[in-house]
Amino acid sequence: MKKALKLSAILLLLSVSACGWQLRGASGEATIERLYIIANTPDSNFTRVLERYLRGSGIELVDNAGAAQYSLKIVKKTSKRRTATVSASARISERLLEERVEYLVTRPDGTVAIERSTATVERIYEYNEDNVLATENEAQLLKNEMHSDLARQIANRLRRLGKAPAGNTASPVAP
Repeated sequence: MKKALKLSAILLLLSVSACGWQLRGASGEATIERLYIIANTPDSNFTRVLERYLRGSGIELVDNAGAAQYSLKIVKKTSKRRTATVSASARISERLLEERVEYLVTRPDGTVAIERSTATVERIYEYNEDNVLATENEAQLLKNEMHSDLARQIANRLRRLGKAPAGNTASPVAP
């Protein structure tokens, strides 16, 4: 019985690995070695999260565009908060957070590697007017998670850029 269980576990592992299945985020290190980031607000929470995520992906962040393979320009970052649902008593019951980043990637010669693109994340959270402080803390935690999601979207796009054939000048399809 134990032998059959071991054999079926091995067969399962082989079949899963043969189909190309991977854990989320295990798609390998980025093939871009050096990147320069241009942001209007370099000390913002999002920029720090993005830099940390890119470094964790194996990308060296450099201080000038001349030393980089690509330059990532954060064109615009916007945050929106609005009412998502209203209760029967006309009170806010849920709010929607939206984080949006517009960016583009250029090569050292100034040509565009990735056209101006947008990464967007939305989250809905329950609003409690009786406990506004806790609600605001929850919104801030969600916002931090959303920044991580935006950084992941941009890093995935950069990863595909690094895997593009050398002669291919077309930008990859937006996520």
